[in-house]
Amino acid sequence: MRLRIRPILVSLALILNSLLSNANSIEVSGLVSGSWEVDTVNIIGNIELRQAETLIINPGVIVMFHQDYYFRVSGSLKVLGNQDKPISFTIADTTSFNNDTISDGGWKQIRIENISSNIDSIIFNYCHFEYGKAVDEDSIHGYGGALCIRNANQIRISNCSFENNYAFYSGGGIYLENSTIIVNNNLFKNNRCGQTTTYYGYGGGMCIDSSESLINHNYFTENSSTGIGGGLCVRFLDCPVFHNIFDNNYSALGGGFGILHIDNCNFVISNNLLINNTSLFFGAGISNNNCSPTYVNNTIANNHCDGGGGGLYCKDSVAPILYNNILYGNTQYGGQINQVYLWDRLSQPNFYYNNIQGGIESFAGTGGAEFLGQYQNNISEDPLFENESFSPSLQSPCINTASPDTNGLMIPSMDLGVKIRLVDNNIDMGAYEQQRLLSINSKPSFSDIKINRAWPNPSNSDIVIDFEIRKNEEITYYVTDINGTFLKEIDKIKYESGQHKIIWKLEDQPKKSGLYILILKTPITTKHLKLVVSRQ
Repeated sequence: MRLRIRPILVSLALILNSLLSNANSIEVSGLVSGSWEVDTVNIIGNIELRQAETLIINPGVIVMFHQDYYFRVSGSLKVLGNQDKPISFTIADTTSFNNDTISDGGWKQIRIENISSNIDSIIFNYCHFEYGKAVDEDSIHGYGGALCIRNANQIRISNCSFENNYAFYSGGGIYLENSTIIVNNNLFKNNRCGQTTTYYGYGGGMCIDSSESLINHNYFTENSSTGIGGGLCVRFLDCPVFHNIFDNNYSALGGGFGILHIDNCNFVISNNLLINNTSLFFGAGISNNNCSPTYVNNTIANNHCDGGGGGLYCKDSVAPILYNNILYGNTQYGGQINQVYLWDRLSQPNFYYNNIQGGIESFAGTGGAEFLGQYQNNISEDPLFENESFSPSLQSPCINTASPDTNGLMIPSMDLGVKIRLVDNNIDMGAYEQQRLLSINSKPSFSDIKINRAWPNPSNSDIVIDFEIRKNEEITYYVTDINGTFLKEIDKIKYESGQHKIIWKLEDQPKKSGLYILILKTPITTKHLKLVVSRQ
């Protein structure tokens, strides 16, 4: 009997060992759905998530492509990493990744196209995308190194990193077309796009075409394009761009940021920091072509252009409006100080309450030599940044010297460092507030109200805000969008001391996904709370 049993036991042991050794990885090709919970998903062919299906990718999963395969998405995709266990998209063999004419060495992006409004939202949270490569015989797939999104709205990309991705045409990390989505709190590093001989790329980190997407709290660094917008390029339709940092990016025009070909601009570009960016021809900080947006409270400093326009470059008969910005330390040519370069006579921006090094006399270009735009209440002084933070020091001339009339400027309630913008209706120039210096009329720092939590947040239904107050108090509360526009009328309610709740009902408004601000005010304290609405 022992002789008969032993072979069976050995066989069972071999099978068990084989199952255990393969339990942490799977191979996938063709149609996908369900849930991925293993350590590694090996992609051995093109994959597709169809419209009626859902796929959830759980924290810590590595999605490993083994050739230049793509992932086509028409259904509901939830890529739900977390801070401790991000989800990675990469390729096993990066050989030839830097050969920009072939697809070898990279995977062919996630393609999200023509998503039905009936599809549940698509979410990327805490993901890492690397070695995506949009090079394909079909030119339509040469956009968006890691993500190519067309005609899709209900998407949120948050807390992700895009590094070492490439697109033959535009959008080294992400390409958006006709899509209104949320892109917030992401890192774009060392992404590239374009060809030096056959096609000029737009948006080394990200390119946005005809899309009113929300772009905020992102960090763009070491990205490059051969055309316009080393970090970010916005074309054909403007969108909210605020609270972003553009540091050490490169392009032919618009080393940090490029915006162009927009007939009517509806959003404000605000609270962005553009530093250490370079360009070959024009506009090391910002290239502004054939459109006239409003720039509010941006800091544009220490950028350099080998050609003309160290800070801001304008071309094609444009008239952007600038409030409360700092343009300082930007250079052109061999080191010549230059903050503003106006290519043509009809490019005539209007400047109000800015700190511009050198003033009008330092403007360059044909339009700069014949400047006829408005130039009111501007200064030309060293902003005295605090250390290397680009925040104004206590001695800075930029403190409390920005426009006292903030109506219509759509200034977010927080600065780039998430500090309250307005103190006694005073505001600083640039992207950062110096909150250690309060006006004489400022209230004491005693706080009589405390916000404990908002739940659920993000939400597509009602949001409940738990708070407590120290004494019987009348509280004013209201909700604004990111531009400061009131969404909920001001309510004043008398509360007794203790724990309380406020419910923001989302039945009718807002209609769009995005970031909103709840403001609670007592006679002593003002509290701000970020609320994220995620519409299906």
